[in-house]
Amino acid sequence: MNSMIMENGVTFKTLEKNIFSWVCEIGRQFTTEFLERYDRMLMEERDKKKYRHKGYRQTTIKTVYGEVTYRRAVCEVTEEDGSRHFVYLLDETLQLDHVGLISTNMAELLVKGVTELSYRECAAKVSEMTGQTISAMGVWNVIQSLGEKVCEEETQLVEEYKKGHIQGKREVPVLFEEADGVYVRLQGKDRKSSRQDKAEIKVGIAYDGWKKTGKERYILSDKVVVAGFARAKEFHECREAAIAETYNLEEVCERILNADGASWIKKVKDKSTCFQLDPFHRNKAVRERVHNQKAVKDIMELLDGEKIEELFEYLELYRNSLSEEGEIEDVEELIRYYRNNEEGLLPYQSQGLELPKHPEGLEYRNMGTMENHVWSVIARRMKHNHTSWSRRGGNHLAKILAKKCSGKLYEVTEKRKHPAFEEEKVEEIYGEILMSSKTPKRDGKGYAYPVLGHLVGLEGKVQGDRRKLLAMAGC
Repeated sequence: MNSMIMENGVTFKTLEKNIFSWVCEIGRQFTTEFLERYDRMLMEERDKKKYRHKGYRQTTIKTVYGEVTYRRAVCEVTEEDGSRHFVYLLDETLQLDHVGLISTNMAELLVKGVTELSYRECAAKVSEMTGQTISAMGVWNVIQSLGEKVCEEETQLVEEYKKGHIQGKREVPVLFEEADGVYVRLQGKDRKSSRQDKAEIKVGIAYDGWKKTGKERYILSDKVVVAGFARAKEFHECREAAIAETYNLEEVCERILNADGASWIKKVKDKSTCFQLDPFHRNKAVRERVHNQKAVKDIMELLDGEKIEELFEYLELYRNSLSEEGEIEDVEELIRYYRNNEEGLLPYQSQGLELPKHPEGLEYRNMGTMENHVWSVIARRMKHNHTSWSRRGGNHLAKILAKKCSGKLYEVTEKRKHPAFEEEKVEEIYGEILMSSKTPKRDGKGYAYPVLGHLVGLEGKVQGDRRKLLAMAGC
């Protein structure tokens, strides 16, 4: 078979590309016909006194199978106060304003891609795997538009939370929270204005326990993740609002916070919240500040044994035994760090808390997932790949990455809660278009396909291949 194809000068790879191009062209023509027919339906059913027909305008929308150009009616609307403005009924139905002239499916591909790849790599992959060509700047523009919408929604959520209008449906007795920050490089303009090379992206998570998924394997339950460039108070308000959107905080008996002891975290911590110093940072401080390996081992044993008074006595004696100024300063820094976070040196299980029984299907385990989340949410994409960011662009991507980690990436692109099109009208238009069977005669490179008349299987009774085609179209 391969030799036969090669003799005719067409490889299977070329044949596959030609067929893909042809199918994309059919999809574009089908979509154009569908949108224009649906627009005519909307115009026929409109309130003619309110919406005055002012002609047609052409536009183009980017889809996964290429750019679709179509004409839709523009209407003049007169309000009660006498003011006038123009609207496109079809555009309002599609709700294209939140992503520009990009289809939701296309936007989803770009968002998923940019959370893993650079803008340039994402543009190349999407262009390669779909019928749509898009540039790196085109991807960047879409992400900024969507990121701006996420920021606006967060601001609205915070305002509603302050008014007491936000209350989540999930009721749990204990809420586990963790917070940390990661520094990323700034781009030229922001670097000059702030006079610093790096800026901190704050990350916070909340969950109600651990679910067992396999032997010694657990996942965090109903995780809420927030991230972004923000001041401590602003970030705390955003975090609280996001938590309140999922959880009914009035029913929470105990809140436990695991963090590295940074001042911005402790300043906004509620007094009733139990604080635990993050085990990773607690142990890291010992290894960085104490240069004697036997002393490191002794200190770690005291920490694991929860002998806090003996720990400080040991640190004082160890400091007094040193002669080099640098080592003394390091140990004093460690003592200050532990003194400032003395309340959290013990794990929350050893702080005398009377925790309510955990809900069925959940477990309460050791906290300390924050460092992994900093890596998976922010650092893997934004820090360790020679990238630098503007505050605006970095903030937008950080919030999209947080949505992904929360399992809510769909919220970035899918704002509509109800179907855009009425099902009966869709089926009616599908049938009309399929019966008219408009097919392209040529693909993008001028290859002439031996197709005459209607598409195979679209004529006659609804049976066999035609039934399959109608099913594929959603009818």
